[in-house]
Amino acid sequence: MQCDRETFSEKKYERISFSGKEFFECRFNDCQMLNCLFSKARFSSCVFKGCNLSLVNFEKCLLHDVVFEGCKIVGGNFHLVEKRLFSIGMKGCKLQNCNFSGLKMKKVSFEGSALKECDFKESELVGGNFRGCDLEGTLFHECDLSHADFRGAVNYEIDPRANQIAKGKFSVPEALFLLKGFDITLE
Repeated sequence: MQCDRETFSEKKYERISFSGKEFFECRFNDCQMLNCLFSKARFSSCVFKGCNLSLVNFEKCLLHDVVFEGCKIVGGNFHLVEKRLFSIGMKGCKLQNCNFSGLKMKKVSFEGSALKECDFKESELVGGNFRGCDLEGTLFHECDLSHADFRGAVNYEIDPRANQIAKGKFSVPEALFLLKGFDITLE
């Protein structure tokens, strides 16, 4: 099944399989997509606005040029997506326990989003936009964060010894947390 340029508004899907379906330039507005299977589905140039995508299984799902605005995503296993052509953007979203480990996401934007307990281990986030994000409990380990923008972001713990942060942008006083692992005293 293929959907082109369709709009889905205020739909509620629970435990529904979208496996193998293709969506091109579609909009999803205020939809509840709980515990759904997106395995092997294809979303290209789509927008999700105000949606709840909690416990969606993204395994082998193709997400190309997909934007999430004001969405809630809990337990998103993004690390299992189809890595070919993977490109997303998020603005003002609430993410919790989402896994992005090992993904290449150059210039990805999470601007103004809350990312709680998310995992970016071994991800390539060159030029990423984390402006105004709350990153409480989010893991950055062996990441390339060069040229990334963390201005206005709070609650992050990034160890510069375990991540590449060259040319990154950070705000004071939060940037002082970059020194946390160095066993120094600041006065």
